[in-house]
Amino acid sequence: MYQLFRDATRYMDGHHVKDVSCLNRDSSKVVVVDCKKRAFSLQPFNGLVLQKWDGSLEDRTLYDLAAFLKSEYRTGRQAAIALSGVDDVSPVLENYALEDDPIKAFECRQAQLAQEKQSRVLELSQQKQQGLSLGSIAGRLWGRTKQR
Repeated sequence: MYQLFRDATRYMDGHHVKDVSCLNRDSSKVVVVDCKKRAFSLQPFNGLVLQKWDGSLEDRTLYDLAAFLKSEYRTGRQAAIALSGVDDVSPVLENYALEDDPIKAFECRQAQLAQEKQSRVLELSQQKQQGLSLGSIAGRLWGRTKQR
């Protein structure tokens, strides 16, 4: 919502570096999005490096970024920013700091989570069916012993 312009940067090593402290906002709630990591080197875990937009109409990076920012916070390894109410964005962004493409890494992790959830549901369903089978067998045996 807020942008960092030249007056909110520091000139370091021949480059302008964004300084989150110039925003007069709680830095634990600030996410800097840029295509160059050095652009937010003063606060490295407040930043997210995205692929540079090439002008293609098929580029979905910003849509994917919105999904990243709105995702549910389930574990310390998954992203969650806006809707989950994390106290500090840094630990979430730190999980993606070493990724070449954090949005793709996020999508892969979300797909893996969905697959694990589906496996757990299937496993629970199978256990429930087995429990019913064992329960019905036990019930039949119990009924036979009562009849005698």
